[in-house]
Order: sequence, then C-alpha cells, then structure tokens
Amino acid sequence: MRLRADARVAVFAAVLLSLTAALAAPVAAAAPLGGLVVTPGEGADIASVRLLTSGGCPPGADAYNATLTGHGLPAAGQVITATTDAGLSHTAPFEVFPVETLRDFAADNNTTLTGDYRVTVSCVDSFAQQSKGEFSATLRIPAPGRYLALGSAKGPDRVQGSTMEPAAPESAGQGGAVPSATAEPPATGRSAVAAPGPAPSTVDNWFPAAALVVVLGIAAAIAIPALKQARARRRDG
Repeated sequence: MRLRADARVAVFAAVLLSLTAALAAPVAAAAPLGGLVVTPGEGADIASVRLLTSGGCPPGADAYNATLTGHGLPAAGQVITATTDAGLSHTAPFEVFPVETLRDFAADNNTTLTGDYRVTVSCVDSFAQQSKGEFSATLRIPAPGRYLALGSAKGPDRVQGSTMEPAAPESAGQGGAVPSATAEPPATGRSAVAAPGPAPSTVDNWFPAAALVVVLGIAAAIAIPALKQARARRRDG
C-alpha cells in the first residue's frame, strides 16, 4: 500500500510539473500574414473606418477579429471588431468593419489618443480563439481629434459611395440653384381638371340589358298565348 501511495504522489507531481511548464512556456507569436489598408486613410477621429486585408486567412482559421493597441488602451488590445466570420475569405482580401469610431474607443477607456496605435486583424480558430496569423497597420494621432494611417496602410480619403462623401457643390454661382429632379411642386389648390373616375364596370353595363331581356321574355310569354286564344275565338265565332 505504501508503494502505491508513493506512486500516486509521483504521478501527481509529474503532472503538476508538466502543467507548470506548459503555462510558463512563452506563447508563440502569430505569424504575420500581411498588411491592412485603412479607409479613409486620414481624417477626423469621429469617422467610421473600414480595414482591407492584403490577402485571405489561412485554411485553419474559420473567423477573425480586430484589436487596437497603444496608449490608454488595454495591454491585450481594445477589441474593435468581435470574432466573426462575416465576409471571411481564404483566397482573397476581405473587409473588416470596426464597431465604433476611434473617438468612441477612447471614450470607452476614458483616455485621449496620442502617439502611434497598432491595428491588428487576427485570423483565428473560433473555438479555441487561437490565432493562425494576422494582418496589421499603424495609425498615428498627428493632432487631437485626427488620425493618419502610415505608409501603405493609408487608403483613399473617403469611402466611395458612402455618406462620408462630401455633398455636391451648389450651383448658385452658375445661375442659381438647380432644383432637385425629384422635388414635388408646391400645392396650389384643387386642380381645374377633375381626375377621371373609375372605368365603368362591365357588370354594371350588362345588368340593365339582361334585365330588359328578362322583362321582354316574360311579356312575350304572356302575350303570345293571349293572341292565340284571341285568334281561336275569331275562328269559332
């Protein structure tokens, strides 16, 4: 019994040492997969941005997420896009949409953005949350309320076809404003021409004629026997 107890203690100690070694081992860094293009490439920190990866995720990844790291944000990174598989591609670049603006993320952490920030899109195994590789870019805060994507991460100034595009310039200097093609004219009272009424129903047109036929049929049914009787009386008389 003493040997069995000692054996159990030895096994327990070996397992404990293995777990300790596994926890103490450094976590392997995720493999870099490429960069990101940030659109708009620069602007106010209240702008909604989108990120475009330079390629697809590895086959072992079935989802992705995005984080932002830098001054005033959590050491592990502020999650700016929760883990999802929306739009994920394994063969081509795909777009990632942060859920808030930079100013919102700063407010969530009760901080003011300053300096450089790293944006990372990680391709992950959604079950284990293990990163299979990542795309990254650097954002700089050149002045309060502004941001700038550095290097090849700097995309177009605006998102094409979105509400972030500036409104069309007015043509007041070219002979006055051009009215909208879809604008409704102001109401000026009732129209002088009455709107046409509904087309006559074919049932309404048919009913009087049918009634007339029925009446004539009844009249004929009564009149013909009476005429026959009158002729018979004349012959007999």
